[in-house]
Parts: sequence; structure tokens; C-alpha cells
Amino acid sequence: MQTRLAELRGRGGIDDLLLLLEHPPVVTVGRNAPMPSASESGGRSVVRTDRGGDVTYHGPGQLVGYPTCRLPARGRGVRSFVAAVEHALCDVALSLGVAATPRPGYPGVWAGPRDAPRKLASIGLGIRRAVTLHGFALNVDERAERGFDGMEPCGLVGVKVTSLASLRAGPMPGLDALAARVARGVAVRTERRWVPRPLDPAELPADDASSDGDGRSDGEESAQQSRAFLLG
Repeated sequence: MQTRLAELRGRGGIDDLLLLLEHPPVVTVGRNAPMPSASESGGRSVVRTDRGGDVTYHGPGQLVGYPTCRLPARGRGVRSFVAAVEHALCDVALSLGVAATPRPGYPGVWAGPRDAPRKLASIGLGIRRAVTLHGFALNVDERAERGFDGMEPCGLVGVKVTSLASLRAGPMPGLDALAARVARGVAVRTERRWVPRPLDPAELPADDASSDGDGRSDGEESAQQSRAFLLG
């Protein structure tokens, strides 16, 4: 679906778009990374994708965002776009009473003690014909943390993950409310206008097995609880 949305965006067929969703438990592997061991995958689906980077986990308790946004000609501005998304996630964390920050040289969002920060969110964007692909994953609760058991997140040896729920003193908002905060934050930081209307799934391209794609295996469960936000 991301590939088809990016093609549509590149042709001007749609506006900028942000998909926010939960995945069923899945381990994804970058295009040049070795396949994970049985202990790393933990019996979960393993999918090779066309992104860079190493091995990571997606699953319940994690809010995953896929921005389909047009960048300046030839994709210039990708670093500033990534930085804007990182700061948007920091803004969302702070709005919930959690101090988080980017970490130079280590993409993503980090929180916890300065001498031993933990990874709160991962980010990895690709560019195809000046349109963004892939995205970010924000750990919402302890289920996301458990998903990384036995794994070196993004290939970072000794790195631990954390979640908003583990760091927040008080109950968490529901996932719909959190998704809306993230959509607003990304719109503000990337200097886009957020259109507060969830997109009808019927308006999105159908996801079928014939797509050239993302390495998805036949019969794999589709993403759950998808939300789409227009960014003007």
C-alpha cells in the first residue's frame, strides 16, 4: 500500500498522507541485514523489507506511522524531515509528561537517564521519486517492550527499549487520541496543515498480493486499527 500511495503522491493524485496503525506481531529485516535467529524472531512472522537498517519489531502496544509526503525536488530535505518527525514525537511525549529527546548519531527518540537512555521510538525513512516511504514506531505500552525480548533493536548492542506507559505517571490516553496527537505534531513540525478527518479505508488503494512490494508473505495478517490523516 505504501508503494502505491507513494506513486499516487508523486503524480499529484493525492495530498500528503500519514497512516497510523498497529501491526500484528512481526519482525522486519532491512534489505541488507542478516535474517534473525529463532531466538530473535520468537516464532513471529519475519518479513524482509526494502528499507535500510537492521532488525526491529512491530506489534500491539506500538503506534506505527507511515508518512507519504512529497519533499522538495530530488528528495532534498530528508534529514530535516526526519528531524522534524523526531521532534514531533518528543512533543507528544512531553504533552504526556514524559521527557524525551533525539540522540545525535542514533536515529529515533530516547528517554530515561542521560547515562543510559532507552529507545522510545524508532525512525527510518526512505525516499522514492522525492516521496517518503517507511516511517516511525512509537512504543506506547509494555507490550511493545516485551516484543523486543531477545532482540538487539535496530542492531544496537546493549540498547534497551522503553514505552510511554512505563515512563508516564498516570493512565494513558486511548490509541485514537494518541494517534490524533501524533498527527497534529507531525503536521506542525513538518510545516503542513493537518486535516482532522480520518480517511475512509475505501479511499485507499487496495492491498493485494500482486503488488511489487515490501516482502510481505502470503497469508500474513493485515495491519490492525489503521487510521489515515490528511496533511495539506
